[in-house]
Amino acid sequence: MTLTTHAIVGAAMASLVPQEPVLGFVLGFISHFALDSIPHWAEGPALLRSMIKNKQNVLKTNTKGGVDLVHDMLVVSADSLLGIAGAVLLFFYLFHVPLYIVLLGAVAGQTPDGLQFIYFKTHWRWMDKLQLFHNAIQEEYASLLYLLREAGIIGAVVVLGLLGAFVV
Repeated sequence: MTLTTHAIVGAAMASLVPQEPVLGFVLGFISHFALDSIPHWAEGPALLRSMIKNKQNVLKTNTKGGVDLVHDMLVVSADSLLGIAGAVLLFFYLFHVPLYIVLLGAVAGQTPDGLQFIYFKTHWRWMDKLQLFHNAIQEEYASLLYLLREAGIIGAVVVLGLLGAFVV
């Protein structure tokens, strides 16, 4: 799932409880796994070139360095920033949710993938269970139809937010 989707949904979750930032972070973090359990698009080797997947043992997945890693860092950074910008535009500017709550939720929604990247480089044993869980709930597909599903999720969050703004 794209980081853009995770950021916008994470910010939406944190925006539900703006007076409880810790709970907002937790909700944003949990939203990541809820979204990942929905069959979704996988970036694949065309976008993420540095991944060395190990299908027999996901805990042995790694990343290679060099130009491919730089490429991936640029792609991931652009995706992340697009999501944060979208969350800020929607929830801060449109709904006047405090900026720190929006950012907290957006970052929380993206954190599990950031931890996954750190794990692929470090293989810290204390993160094994989180990585096994994260991998077990994923259902990824290469078809662009699944990317459209993600766009639909973002669209639904935006429409529900707009409806909520006019109802209140």
